[in-house]
Amino acid sequence: MKRLLDKRRSRRLHFISLGIVFFVFIYVALCIFLPLPAIRANVGSVTLRLKAPPAQLPWPNYGEAAVGMVGAGLTQTYGTQTPLPTASVAKLITALAVLTKYPLTTGQQGPFITLDATDYGYYTSYIAEQGSVVPVYSGEQLSEYQMLQAMLVPSGNNIADSLARWAFGSIGNYDTYANSFVHKLGMTHTSVGGDASGFSPLTTSTASDLIILGSKVMANPLLSQIVGSKSVFVPNVGTLNNYDNILGSDGIIGIKTGNSNQDGGVFLSASKTTINTRTVTLVTAIMGAPSLKNALNDSLPLISALQNSFTKSVLLSQNEILGEFRQPWGGRIQFAAYSNLSLLTLPGQTLNVTFNVRSLKVPARRGAVVGSIRVPTDQLNTAFALPIVTMQASSKPTIAWRLLHPGSIF
Repeated sequence: MKRLLDKRRSRRLHFISLGIVFFVFIYVALCIFLPLPAIRANVGSVTLRLKAPPAQLPWPNYGEAAVGMVGAGLTQTYGTQTPLPTASVAKLITALAVLTKYPLTTGQQGPFITLDATDYGYYTSYIAEQGSVVPVYSGEQLSEYQMLQAMLVPSGNNIADSLARWAFGSIGNYDTYANSFVHKLGMTHTSVGGDASGFSPLTTSTASDLIILGSKVMANPLLSQIVGSKSVFVPNVGTLNNYDNILGSDGIIGIKTGNSNQDGGVFLSASKTTINTRTVTLVTAIMGAPSLKNALNDSLPLISALQNSFTKSVLLSQNEILGEFRQPWGGRIQFAAYSNLSLLTLPGQTLNVTFNVRSLKVPARRGAVVGSIRVPTDQLNTAFALPIVTMQASSKPTIAWRLLHPGSIF
C-alpha cells in the first residue's frame, strides 16, 4: 500500500515538474519572441509659435510706432509702447462699437437719426475749443451710414459724440461699453474716456494696440470703404475732404489721422501690396509725432520698407529636435523635422504650426517617419505637411530585461 502511495506521489511530482518546466518554457519564449509594445513620445500634439526674424525699418526718431498685417496681427514695434492720447483715431473705436449694436452692410443706410439741441450743443462746444466739426442743426436727420462717413472722413468730433449718444444713450454709457469692448479686442493698453471723438486726452492707446484696431477696421467691408474715401458728401453741408492727404500713395487705402494739443500727430494707415500673386493688407501706426504732417510723411518710408521686406524665413531647421521617445529598457530616440521649414513671412511675423507624433513601433530604424508638422494656409503660404523623423534607431532590450519586465511586454 505504501509502495503504491509513493508511486502516485512520485507521478504527481513528475507532472508538476513537467508543468513548471512547460510554464517556464512558455514564459521565456513569450518574453523573448513577443513583439515589444509601441513607445509613446514625451509630446503628442503641440502648437508651436514660430517667429520670423525682425527687419531693419526706418522708424521715426520720436514717439512710438508699430507695424503689422491684417490676419497676422502685430509684427514689430518701436519705442516704449506707453499709452498716449489717440486724438481722432479714437473715432475708429466709436465706429466699431456702434456697428456692434446697429450693424450695417455695404450699401445700407441704416436708421435715420434726428439730431436735437444736445447735438447742436456738441457742435458749438467743439467750435469753441477749436476741434474739427461738421455743421449740424437741431431737427436735422442723417442716416447711420452718413454719420459714420461724417465722423471718419472729415473727422467731425461732434458727429462722434452724437452717434455714440444715439447708440448708447449717453457718452458715459458709451465710455463704459467702449472700455470693455477694446479689451475684448485685445487692446489691453487702451482706455476710452471723456468723449467719443478722441478730443479728450483721457482716451489713450499704444501704437501696438492701434495695429489691432486698424486690422479690425480693415476687416469690416463697410468701414474699409469709408476710411478709403478721399471725400464724402454730407447733406446740407456738401463735399468734405479726408484729412489723410497721402491716401492713394504707396498703396495706402486708409485708415485715420489724428492730432490734438496733447498729441501733435497720430496716423494709423493701411496699405495693400501684392506678394507672389497674393494681395495683403499692411497696417502701420505712428504716435507722438510733432505734427500730423510729420506722422503722415514719416509713414511713407515705413510703409514702403515694409512692403519690400517680405522674405523666405527658415522657421525650423532640418534635424531640429522636437522631442523624444524614452525606451523602457534604457536609452532615448529623438525626433526632428525632416527638412528646413521655410515660409514666406513678413519680418517679425508669428506663425502657429502644429505637430503630431504617433507612438513608435520597435524595432525602428533611424529616419522612420513618426508624425508631421502641419502648416495652415495663411495670407502668404499654402497649407502643407512636413514629416517628422527619428534621429536614432531603436536599441534591443537584453533577454534579462525581457524576463524581468513581463508587464512591459504582455
